[in-house]
Amino acid sequence: MAKSNLLSRVRRICAALPDTEESSRLGGEPHFYVGGKIYTGCGLEGDSWQVGMKVGRELQSLLITRPGFHVAKYVGRYGWISVDESALADDAELERLIRMSYGLIAGEGACGPVAKKRAKKAKAQPKKASPKAKTASPKGKQPRR
Repeated sequence: MAKSNLLSRVRRICAALPDTEESSRLGGEPHFYVGGKIYTGCGLEGDSWQVGMKVGRELQSLLITRPGFHVAKYVGRYGWISVDESALADDAELERLIRMSYGLIAGEGACGPVAKKRAKKAKAQPKKASPKAKTASPKGKQPRR
């Protein structure tokens, strides 16, 4: 089978997302992580290239009605899908799905792993000393000492 360009397309999309790391530590297939958690991966399944990502269980139930969209092995119960490369409408659809997964995994608020990682980094950096601001006393009153 000819080598697919799916991995290069996935890499290009993932590289544009903040704090993304790539690793092949799970069985040699490339996976993309944010905050230490996988948000997408791709590889050869049987004779077709597939990409996997989290879309949530509600959207998963709609997408798997399309040919080439499947409930992902092992993690499907958490709203993950696997998509055959040939089933993707275009690169825009691939990017939308990956960005959705990234958002679900990274978290859009202060509770996501990316926000926690940034907060931890900020805490570890020494704070700069700031000069104390002089405050004016209300009329006729002396500041307490």
